[in-house]
Amino acid sequence: MKIIFLLLLGFSLGGNAFKSFEAEFTFSHHEFGDFKMTRKFIVDGSTAQSSFKLRPLLIFEYSQKSKLNISGSEVTSIRTEVKNNIPGVNPSFFAVNFSDMGVVSEELEFNITKQNKILDQLGSDLQMRLNIKNNIAKFSFDVIDNDKGNVVTRTYAVEGRETIKTSFGEFNCIKVSATADTASKIIYYLAPELDYFVIKSLVELKNGKINTLKINKRPKFLEE
Repeated sequence: MKIIFLLLLGFSLGGNAFKSFEAEFTFSHHEFGDFKMTRKFIVDGSTAQSSFKLRPLLIFEYSQKSKLNISGSEVTSIRTEVKNNIPGVNPSFFAVNFSDMGVVSEELEFNITKQNKILDQLGSDLQMRLNIKNNIAKFSFDVIDNDKGNVVTRTYAVEGRETIKTSFGEFNCIKVSATADTASKIIYYLAPELDYFVIKSLVELKNGKINTLKINKRPKFLEE
């Protein structure tokens, strides 16, 4: 169960471009129902820690935590760890280290010499928010896909505006699609009023089924 970029142009944003937050979501799986997910994003200067945790049952966990660097309007992944001990998933844990020389993972058995920037999934989410805030309507970058642990090229495009209703109000969101040849399509809904926060996302699986992630209540911005 998973929920679950051109070089940047536009204006320059520093590491404090977005606020730190804690948030709760409901992940709706097309077959297994609803589960609680928590997310946390902590900014400290030019470094950010981003994480999520989903517990389908007490004995199972799907989670990720990433250390990121933010320089101007560019996000760089430093390290990510993904845990998924749900039956049938292999490997149940992997870590990836990122450097100027390449991307290395012992569990995924790869050592990639970088030609283009490669981001982890949480790093790509942050880079997308920065790009949308900078009014960049179409872009792409390489991402390590949590489903298979491989590198995919995702292309992002703004598809317009759509009103999303939540338990704490309605928001006129920017709708962004993310597509890749070998991965499911993702639709993101970003609320500019909430610091370009992703309040809802959809994963359109190859079999036509849809998984949904939606925020339960107003995110807690830690600077407030």
